[in-house]
Amino acid sequence: MRPLPEDWRERAPRITERAWSGLARVLEHPDAPKYNRTIGDRVGDAELQALDAFRSDIERSGLEADLDPSPRITDWVESHRDRLFLLHDLPQGFDVAKDFTLLPTTDRDAIARRLEELVPRDLALDEAIVYSTSATTGHAVIIPSHPRAMVQNLAHIERVAGLHGVTLAPTEGEPFAMNASCQRQTYVFATSMSGWQGAVFTKINVAPHDWAGGEASRGRFLADFAPSFLASDPSTLSEALRLELPLRPKLVVSSAVGLAEEVGARVRDAWSTQIVDLYSMTETGPIAATVPGVRGHVVLLPDVFVEALDPAGRRVPDGARGEITVTGGRNPFLPLIRYRTGDHGALETVTLSDGTRARVIRDLEGRAPITFRATDGGPVGSVDIARRIRPIAPFVQHALHQRADASIELRLRPLPGVPLPLGDFERALRGLFGSDAEVQVVVDPALGVQSAKVIAWRSDLGDPVD
Repeated sequence: MRPLPEDWRERAPRITERAWSGLARVLEHPDAPKYNRTIGDRVGDAELQALDAFRSDIERSGLEADLDPSPRITDWVESHRDRLFLLHDLPQGFDVAKDFTLLPTTDRDAIARRLEELVPRDLALDEAIVYSTSATTGHAVIIPSHPRAMVQNLAHIERVAGLHGVTLAPTEGEPFAMNASCQRQTYVFATSMSGWQGAVFTKINVAPHDWAGGEASRGRFLADFAPSFLASDPSTLSEALRLELPLRPKLVVSSAVGLAEEVGARVRDAWSTQIVDLYSMTETGPIAATVPGVRGHVVLLPDVFVEALDPAGRRVPDGARGEITVTGGRNPFLPLIRYRTGDHGALETVTLSDGTRARVIRDLEGRAPITFRATDGGPVGSVDIARRIRPIAPFVQHALHQRADASIELRLRPLPGVPLPLGDFERALRGLFGSDAEVQVVVDPALGVQSAKVIAWRSDLGDPVD
């Protein structure tokens, strides 16, 4: 086994020789997928201390359980008052606790167009991790984050696992966690998880083209790795069941889009596992999750406050549907204050099995699973499309519709000073859907003007997830 390389000490400052030995076995596995990235978690002592502190915070703190935010949330907003341009124009004497509903709201459009108003102006950006995402609004936005925020999210998974009766027990240097997707192109890598005892994590693509030995290699690798924890999405989970992949994780967390009950039940029965539908966004991190005995998605983090707002930005009473709006979180580079997610649901307060009062989002209406079809009948995921069109004109909002005849219409909202080379978009889409695909690209200045929430992905071909 080769010794721990110095570049890995930089990528994963807490990695040990034992953790590296286990990681190297996965990297050099004879049936390993075609790794195309080398990624470390950048988690050091300070980040691990923050994770331990957050675990303790979750254990000892109550959750936001009322219509109005607690002093914890209002004090947190007040602490950002002189650090965010977003709050710069609040009048003297503005009382955050008393006038919380008068605070300005933000949304994905603000991130796409006015990110400088949302990032604290006193922070150095040299420690930032930068994510890009288009999600359901069609905005290709840049999300700055921090290794501390990423590793602290593990505490949320642990909390959810406990409520489902699952104890996660990662072991240094041993395969433990996996993220599985099914895409035409995606990141594939393995790394060490400092927040989970230096256990091995791998990100795979179940599509056979990302395995040197095809389906046979994929089956052998999955059987050897045998993840205890699997993160995925409904479309990939359905494909994994169809392929009868050798997976038996103790806990499955499904995110990205809504999980249909029938898909969750099939996963639970086939793998004898517990499955969680996680409501999370790249901008916010985890927001809520399903737990036994409660209908809906429960907000399980003590530093997150959720409201439901009407189209005019007014808070609606409990039980009434509104736009899910989030304040709080632990991302120092993007402290969210009344962030309108574009998703809808009704809020209520429930009591969990351990006696904790918590907010629950009933009848969450968010992102539905959409898979498009190429002219050869193969699947094309929205992530694949976003990655192809994003480099052509970053930050341009889009909406893509595949009609019942399989033709493609892409609508683009122009931005001042940003060119829209329509031919480049057409070629990018035909590269995914097939050279014979019928593609139409339309410039639509009205896209997203009335509402920043645009249905970015639509298909009339039916839902292949079922």
